[in-house]
Amino acid sequence: MTSIQNRIRNIFAVVGACVAAAVLIAACGKDDDGKGGGSSVNKVEWDPAVTVRPDTNGQVVLLVSGRTGTPWSAEIVSGDWISFDVFPRVVKTKTGTVGTSLHEREQFVYYKANDTREERTAEIAFTFEGEAPVLLRLVQYSTVSSDDIYQTGQASVWPEIPVYRSGDSYQYVTHYAALDGYNARNYTLCFDKSTYTASWVAYPLHGVHIGSGRPDRDPWAYDPKIAAQYQANLGRGGYGAGFDRGHQIPNADRNGNLEMQYQTFYCSNATPQVSSFNQRIWATLEGKVRRDYVCPDTLYVVTGCYFANRNTTTVDKDGQVCPVPTHYFKVLLRTVRGNIRRKGDLLRDYSDADLQTIGFWFENRSGYPNALSTSDTRSVAEIERQTGFTFFPQVSDAVKAQRNPSAWGVQ
Repeated sequence: MTSIQNRIRNIFAVVGACVAAAVLIAACGKDDDGKGGGSSVNKVEWDPAVTVRPDTNGQVVLLVSGRTGTPWSAEIVSGDWISFDVFPRVVKTKTGTVGTSLHEREQFVYYKANDTREERTAEIAFTFEGEAPVLLRLVQYSTVSSDDIYQTGQASVWPEIPVYRSGDSYQYVTHYAALDGYNARNYTLCFDKSTYTASWVAYPLHGVHIGSGRPDRDPWAYDPKIAAQYQANLGRGGYGAGFDRGHQIPNADRNGNLEMQYQTFYCSNATPQVSSFNQRIWATLEGKVRRDYVCPDTLYVVTGCYFANRNTTTVDKDGQVCPVPTHYFKVLLRTVRGNIRRKGDLLRDYSDADLQTIGFWFENRSGYPNALSTSDTRSVAEIERQTGFTFFPQVSDAVKAQRNPSAWGVQ
């Protein structure tokens, strides 16, 4: 082990968690005043808009900023699949100075495609002169490895996860991030490679997830757990005219945790949503979910898109033809009182009288008013019949048959 590795491990017992195969927690200088962003603070972080793809050689970017003229050095201390130069050249060390030019601010790290069956990790020690070294971690997933929660068992415990449905075009992916000192689930999606979209995205929603953070720019990037060939290319802009990059799990549902929020900008979480629909009635529903439905017992959400046909298409920035969903839905589950659950309880431990559900169903079109109405609601059971998916398997059919809009503040 090199001396710099020893220094790092003595200084840092715990390294910041990684997301999207790139660390989003900045490595800051010793004179950081806690306000961040000042030119006197040396900082290095991964560009969140450039993720590590599992299926091809590529590059990621280290963003370096701070006191102009400060020398720095970097060393790859583990991981033979990354280099500071294009392969086949293998360059393990690099030096530079903090500056304002693009060449000084952006430092490229090159990686090889992952032909193994497992995810792999690399580490870079980055040192600003006169400061302690920091460790930057890079993770690359494999297109053939799996963190399928239906195989690992979490699907039987997490209330939001729909019943597994087999299909050659489906890929199930779960993203995690650091939250309150542990590696927490962010969201799970059922990705349909034939439509370049997720059929559904399921996630818990609690006050801890909600804040006021927002990236300086929308960091759209390929989902690092899904081969890019199956995803719409949204990093350089949206779909064709008239369509937004519609989040399924909204970024504002995770703006209390920047790491989780960045993950909502994966292309796998986007669909071509009619702009006026996305910005009006759908935004109204998303806001009401965050404002009125979140509770201490946790709200469980599944959002999805539905294709009654594939008559309408649009194109991404690569000219790839993408089917446009005809409908969108959102199904919700929580306790009625909102504050009765105890640690370790499963929702199946509670009576039907303690639980409530509701569904929302919309066409992907313009012309909706801003306000929700009872005609926008459905029972969860109705949406199950329409989509073919089975939601909230921990609760009874009677709970899923509920359709009581007034209990959810919809008149």
